[in-house]
Amino acid sequence: MQHFTGDDVGVFLAVCEAGSFATASRRVGLSPSAVAKAVARLEVRLTVRLFKRTTRTLSLTEEGAAYRDVCASARQQVECVEQAIRNLPDEPAGLVRISLPPLFGAHVIAPALYALARIWPKLRYHVTATTAPSDLVEGNVDIAVRIGETPETAGLMARRLGWQDVALCGSAEYFSRKAKPQTVEELGRHDLIGTPRNGKVLPWPFQMADGGVSMWTPDTRLLLEGSLLALAAIREGYGLGLVPRWLVEEDIHSGRILTVLDENIGGHLPVHVLWPASPIMLSRLRLTIDAIVAATRHRLS
Repeated sequence: MQHFTGDDVGVFLAVCEAGSFATASRRVGLSPSAVAKAVARLEVRLTVRLFKRTTRTLSLTEEGAAYRDVCASARQQVECVEQAIRNLPDEPAGLVRISLPPLFGAHVIAPALYALARIWPKLRYHVTATTAPSDLVEGNVDIAVRIGETPETAGLMARRLGWQDVALCGSAEYFSRKAKPQTVEELGRHDLIGTPRNGKVLPWPFQMADGGVSMWTPDTRLLLEGSLLALAAIREGYGLGLVPRWLVEEDIHSGRILTVLDENIGGHLPVHVLWPASPIMLSRLRLTIDAIVAATRHRLS
């Protein structure tokens, strides 16, 4: 066992292993007096006796045995981490398994990963598109991005990337034929594009005056599975639809699509990147998380 100056715990563990101060002193390269003083400092700090001492024997007290077990386990973990750090490659390398929400992952995050793999040729990615919450818990994924509230789970780290805002919008051509609605009630005069869920129309969330959210079910003319189909119909002027704002950001900036009732829309969801907690962060994981943060910085509110 390697000893460092001021490492009283290391001296204590050496005494436990050797069974005597004299033998331990030779192993750690200190005088028997210095070994005894190191143990005494621990006993003063802990306010307990660690050893039962007689002229012929040295044995651990109950408290000493408990402290030895904890310290030995912690020392082993530290040594494992130090060894892992020494063996880290000079450049990011190896496989990173990533789970992404299908649409947001494909449009926003995946291009950043492709660019990273091009910069670091020893870096490899296995990317899956799913919203299943169990991937990280089961150990099948190194990094995941999830939209929506994430429950606190032991052993998982999380960093919020921002909020996915939603927008109720229609094309400029559609609004050349129909006036923009000023209230939720006026939506009944418009052609509405909805999304199905479990065989029913998915309600739209609207903010209430008291801060709560009211779910309003649109009387839809078109019921389309997924935001991409809804966006295509919106662009063609078939009606108003609710889609993620990042998805229509360019259309809004260009003036092709206009949003309505921005102050009334609810249902904005947090977006997180998650990964299993570990004593050390491998460079390939840190680099990937940083790339995900950078890719989403200007796409989320």
